[in-house]
Amino acid sequence: MNPTQKNSHSNKMDRRSFLGRGTAAAGVIMGAAKVLSAAKSEAGEGPVVETTSGKIRGVIIDKVYAFKGVPYGASTAGAGRFMPPMKPQPWTDIKETTHFGHRSPQQPGLLEIPEVAATSGQGPMGEDCLVLNVWTNGLKGGRKRPVMVWLHGGGFASGSGDYTMYDGANLARKRDVVSVSVNHRLNVFGYLYLADIGGPKYADASNAGHRDIVLALEWVRDNIANFGGDPNNVTIFGQSGGGGKVATLMAMPSAKGLFHRAICQSGASSFRPKVISTASPSASGWNPCA
Repeated sequence: MNPTQKNSHSNKMDRRSFLGRGTAAAGVIMGAAKVLSAAKSEAGEGPVVETTSGKIRGVIIDKVYAFKGVPYGASTAGAGRFMPPMKPQPWTDIKETTHFGHRSPQQPGLLEIPEVAATSGQGPMGEDCLVLNVWTNGLKGGRKRPVMVWLHGGGFASGSGDYTMYDGANLARKRDVVSVSVNHRLNVFGYLYLADIGGPKYADASNAGHRDIVLALEWVRDNIANFGGDPNNVTIFGQSGGGGKVATLMAMPSAKGLFHRAICQSGASSFRPKVISTASPSASGWNPCA
């Protein structure tokens, strides 16, 4: 190799090295920007939105407004267990909604495996699980955007709306919609039938999980305009168990008028309702989703 060839080869390598290092540096800068944005929110500098229960503060990440773990219902622990959901108690201070809230208690599954859970983005488990997440390109004062409410899979027994693969930021950014994901009660906490053994107190306590979703849709109706969304243009959509939830909501009188379009990605068999015996604790298979 003559000196000219060697210098040319070195120049090419230098350019490659420069481009590689530049790409890495850009990644570091973008990551730092995300961290700085989140830090500003936690320092009291994030976007603030008024809801029917009080003001909440979110975070801006890559130009998308995100509000996580927003309460749409009261805790379902204690006296609220198995009962129809209630609206949350109003608050006076600004509530920080920058982290995912509780997911419904559930048995360990695939997404409990450490290697998988590390990328799932799950929040902690707990009965104070009536929370939702909102992603939007703009807040009140801008145009009214279509609203898409995601109902997660898991066969009515597991899962939550905060898995990494359910993150609504890209949907909001690329399609300019207001994206919402919902946590609600699951398995025995959401679908156990107790009227036969619990007495009058539990006569109206079945299908609590779906009643949670209806309450979440009422929250969307009453609040989504302040997040830049159109309450008269709401689509519910879900896959697998989430598709089953969509199908069931289409037949629920209490959900009428709370959504205007529906996308059912599998799960259509849920048009055939379960019988009471499948949700009864006295049945051999009490899990209504078994």
